[in-house]
Amino acid sequence: MKKLILIDGHALIFKMYYAFLRRPMINSKGNDTSVLFGFTKTLLELLIKERPTHLAVAFDPPAKTFRHEIYPEYKANRSETPELIKESLKPLCELMEALSIPVLMQEGFEADDVIGSFSKIAEKNGHTVYMVTPDKDYGQLVSDKIFQYKPGKSGSEHSILGKKEVCSHYGIEDPVQVIDILTIWGDASDNIPGVKGVGEVGAKKLIAMYKNVENIYNNLDKLPPKQREAFKEASSYIELSKQLVTIKTDMQLPWEESSLELSTPDFSEITKLFSEYEFSSLTRMIPRLKTLFSITNSTETNIVDLPIAEEKRPLPWTLGSLQEVITKSQKTKKICIIINEDTLVAGSDNQCIILPLRKSLPEPLLQLMENPDITKCGYDLKRLSGIITSNNRELKGYLADPELMHYLISPESSHKQETLSKRYLGISSPEEQQPADLFTSSNEEDHTKKALEEISILSPLTSELTAQLEKEDLKNLYEEIEMPLITILSSMESYGIKIDTSMLTRYSKELTEELNAIEAQARELSGEPTLNLSSPKQLGILLFEKLKITEKAKKTSKKNYSTDEETLTKLASAHPIVPMILEYRNLKKLLSTYIDPLPDLVNKNSGKIHTTYNQSLTSTGRLSSVRPNLQNIPIRTERGRLIRKAFIPSMEEGVILSADYSQIELRIMAHMSEDQHFIEAFREGKDIHSATAARIFNTPEEQLTREQRSKAKVANFGIIYGISAFGLSQRLSISRNESKQLIDEYFTKYPDVERYMQESIRKAKENGYVSTLYGRKRYLPDINSSNQIVRGLAQRNAINAPIQGTAADIIKMAMIKVYNRVKKEGLKSKMILQVHDELVFDSTEKEASRLAIIVREEMENVARLKVPLTVECKWGPDWLEAH
Repeated sequence: MKKLILIDGHALIFKMYYAFLRRPMINSKGNDTSVLFGFTKTLLELLIKERPTHLAVAFDPPAKTFRHEIYPEYKANRSETPELIKESLKPLCELMEALSIPVLMQEGFEADDVIGSFSKIAEKNGHTVYMVTPDKDYGQLVSDKIFQYKPGKSGSEHSILGKKEVCSHYGIEDPVQVIDILTIWGDASDNIPGVKGVGEVGAKKLIAMYKNVENIYNNLDKLPPKQREAFKEASSYIELSKQLVTIKTDMQLPWEESSLELSTPDFSEITKLFSEYEFSSLTRMIPRLKTLFSITNSTETNIVDLPIAEEKRPLPWTLGSLQEVITKSQKTKKICIIINEDTLVAGSDNQCIILPLRKSLPEPLLQLMENPDITKCGYDLKRLSGIITSNNRELKGYLADPELMHYLISPESSHKQETLSKRYLGISSPEEQQPADLFTSSNEEDHTKKALEEISILSPLTSELTAQLEKEDLKNLYEEIEMPLITILSSMESYGIKIDTSMLTRYSKELTEELNAIEAQARELSGEPTLNLSSPKQLGILLFEKLKITEKAKKTSKKNYSTDEETLTKLASAHPIVPMILEYRNLKKLLSTYIDPLPDLVNKNSGKIHTTYNQSLTSTGRLSSVRPNLQNIPIRTERGRLIRKAFIPSMEEGVILSADYSQIELRIMAHMSEDQHFIEAFREGKDIHSATAARIFNTPEEQLTREQRSKAKVANFGIIYGISAFGLSQRLSISRNESKQLIDEYFTKYPDVERYMQESIRKAKENGYVSTLYGRKRYLPDINSSNQIVRGLAQRNAINAPIQGTAADIIKMAMIKVYNRVKKEGLKSKMILQVHDELVFDSTEKEASRLAIIVREEMENVARLKVPLTVECKWGPDWLEAH
């Protein structure tokens, strides 16, 4: 059987772009290889799985097509093609050439047209055709021997659509009727006008009833009045719409069957390219390709049972006794650990044991965990530390956590074991090989199999990552900051923080009464007795149709009026009800996000809340907090601040102590920019915002107005984030011209700050990344993008990331210093929270003074900058009083 696969290249590229958008693949050179990897992997899997006899990839040409000629507004709504996609086209074509896969492109036509025409020609020549694309438009091409092959989403299986499936989906008799459905439906992304008010469902019903667009117009009198008018309005352009959605099937193409026939790739070139792009997992697929082509090129006709080359995995691990594992670990000086919900797997040198976590761990294993000479290898060693602590022991020794190690190497990539084992070892992990999560299986054999496979990967993986840390000059950052923090964060999570639930209950009742009062007042003011302030739709109709508070009402993509916070804030003075709505929402958010949920999160055994710190999530190096997020407790409003009153000490005669770095990011900017005016102001202990205002407004500090200091403060912090004149004008509610003058004057008075900013951008363009004072890297692949918006964001990150990342490094180092000092001096006080630049402690009145001295000394002296680090330290009966 002749089997032709035609791939819609651009559709597949965009699919891969969005699939990797949140977790891109960044190689050791700092290049984003996500699109290239995803596209190539899909292509190889198609070859191996489907074994076509003929194959080609079609791309859209860079120039405009015939559709633009007949309709200049075609695709006018589309944003500029992302830079990564543009950059991926050339290496993709190189890979296609190495794989001996023809690339089809025809000037003046889209890939759809090329595939449509080739499909029909191939069908006439006895081929079964599979069009690989997620694009719904291709449904119109499906026939007895032409199928649409839709790649699966989020790892799900692909689907193959034939005539039956297409007709069933649309409720039609022939796939060609898809053209009529698309004509009526229109396409917002391609800017193809449809019939107003008729969407997918309506279009399907109409074509199912009337068969085609022409018949609908012949029966307009049978349509509902509103729909009839919509079709009359569309009559002037309906033929154009049909032309635009119809895929060409009659292009004059040079049909040479042999040119599309699968031919043997250049395996040496493929190996070289995969090595260059660091596609180790794809390199492991080359033996399968070789086997495929050796059979394809032979006289064999039965290729259903094509043998697949086994991947080279680490030596198989086996179950052993506790004593065997202890002995091997003492010999290798390493123990590997895997933890799931209720099981701990520990082993060394190809032998392991599986232990239930519901019982205390065996004493010999606990002694091994406390041995500082034994390296501990495994994912989520923070959790392991908590387990060991619950067994009244302490986790010691070198901690090799692959997730945390890779976080430093490539902070915005995926750190999952299956991803890393593919990338660094060229193997598939058991998680990818098994369709189900075996740890949730009731089959004990499945549990054991997965445990043995996962633990076998840990040692070689951590060795590879250690070498990569050394290569990237990140080993010190891991060993001196991130690794010591593992046990400290575990200790903080285990200890928890006490909450005054009765205070929150009272506060909830108080705010609920306020909430109800505001809604009652709004109903009276609006004359709407059933008004629901939580309904954006009701509010939109009230504000913009009944009250008409503005003539330029914005609408959302779903055609509802926009009533988001930004919109209403701008219209706050338009009507008294608008501030009520904003106040109502603020109160409701406080109740639903913080006040009401917090009591339910108190652990019944400890009586405290136990947050979880993410150490490998943010791109800047900052810690984040989840379940619950205690770093996001409001501080800007009076009502929000009162929530902190519920955070109380757990010790007798206790106090909460808070230590907060003062303006640490501005101080780091002063150090990095070496601006003498900033440095002098900080050294002299001046109010930095007043000092800045005095310089840019040429006014003595004692004569400054509150407004001038406020503008200087916004400028100071805005500069760190690369704020634009437009952004500053929005923030200060001033004209863009005035904000530009303010920024210009700022840089005139602080030229070294501007020099620092330009130098940061230059380094990012040259290296592809920027670094903190301690070597933490932030990769910026879009820094040279031709898209101004994308490039601007990357430039702002180039300015801010070294500052914010250095602040994150400093607070982490301070946590380590303070924790060790408190422990050394034998204090009962415990560090319980880290909120970016602030550390919070559970202490006693007796220890508070001593603790404050320790904290200040360690936090202020943890780094030597050109300006002093200063810490504000207070304590009180709750977090509010201490802050």
